[in-house]
Amino acid sequence: MRVGPIALTTLILTGCAGTLEPPPTTNTAPASPRTPTFDGLSELAETAVPERDAIRDPFRYDRAIRPTQLKGLKYYFYEPDGKRGVVGFALQNVGSPTVNPVGLDKPGPRREFAFLFADRARENIHLAINDDVKISGRFSHDNMFREWHFFPRHQLPTLRIDHAEDLLEVTLPTGEPVYFDQRTKEVVGGALIESPVDFNRSRHRRRNPEIRYRGDYLAITVAQRGEAPRRAKVWGQAKYAEVHYPARYAKPCRLSPRHIWDQRPKRGDTDPTLHMLHQADTALFTAIERQCGWDLASLKDGARRVAEAGD
Repeated sequence: MRVGPIALTTLILTGCAGTLEPPPTTNTAPASPRTPTFDGLSELAETAVPERDAIRDPFRYDRAIRPTQLKGLKYYFYEPDGKRGVVGFALQNVGSPTVNPVGLDKPGPRREFAFLFADRARENIHLAINDDVKISGRFSHDNMFREWHFFPRHQLPTLRIDHAEDLLEVTLPTGEPVYFDQRTKEVVGGALIESPVDFNRSRHRRRNPEIRYRGDYLAITVAQRGEAPRRAKVWGQAKYAEVHYPARYAKPCRLSPRHIWDQRPKRGDTDPTLHMLHQADTALFTAIERQCGWDLASLKDGARRVAEAGD
């Protein structure tokens, strides 16, 4: 972390005789003002609305990583105007009794929850979950991925520490809380439910991270082993996204990811950048109504009111 020069204020005390020593005559340059220290944990706790709808291309993948003083918690940041801003944070479970017992016996296996919001924009606010089982030593065989995208996107995700209860409280873009055990990083309450890491030695039978949404709003999930979860086709096989609205519909709706993310690679890309097709929540809700036959009028009305309040 870059910290500027620190100016120290010195109190000069005179001797018992009361004689005041003359000031030094050296040509010492005046000390520069104190540069504020960036406090990652305080920044993570600040509630903020998205600063723009779409990610600016120079900042789509522009981020660095720093650990915090809390073990297993790191934050992502960028500095587009010379001022540091948080663009995500991650919680890492490297061994816990219920979710990752293998990690208690040997180092390596982990589950990571990464809450990301590139360029502090609305477009790509999401939760990326990675189970790395460390069985074969091959990335494409051992890493199981799942993403969750929550709507409406009222705010950027936040994290607050409750030392009294030994909890980490994460707030989703919908404003709903998710609670993690501060020590183990296991989900213990709120809008998400967590199942243990699947350590099946067969990569074909191993399940992607089983994290379920039980909140009041709408969420979309995609999952894949060793590849980008948002692809509409992997290894020649069509893939599906699941749309969940548990407060109103008991069963999720399946649809192709091409209805949510642009699958066309840009010139010079070796892989699609997978921009979200719908910057506004109301536009996404309309597309889901068309594909799933659902009634999302109440969600659309709520999203409009929030958008109007922000204008």
